Amino acid sequence: MKKLSVGLPFRGQGKVQTKSWLLLLALGLLTCMTMCLILVWSNIERIDTTYFINISQNKLQERKALRAKLEVERERLLSPYELRRKAEEIGMKEPKPGQVRRMEAR
Repeated sequence: MKKLSVGLPFRGQGKVQTKSWLLLLALGLLTCMTMCLILVWSNIERIDTTYFINISQNKLQERKALRAKLEVERERLLSPYELRRKAEEIGMKEPKPGQVRRMEAR
């Protein structure tokens, strides 16, 4: 009968276990590094996307402000007071009662 000692590997079995542990360790490290690279890449993409969204939001706000200013300017230029003043500058006056003709739409 052969005696087996507990805790001591059979001859040649220790190298196989060591190689398999090294292989698993290398595979685990490779997986970890791959995951870290993916995480870093996704964070860079997120930051880039946020940057471009902020630029677009700033452009939108600037355009909204410009539109509001242009609407105010348009309303000012189309006001009756401004139109009357411009008409007087170029020599226009109110029409006499017989000078106005109204056309009917068909």
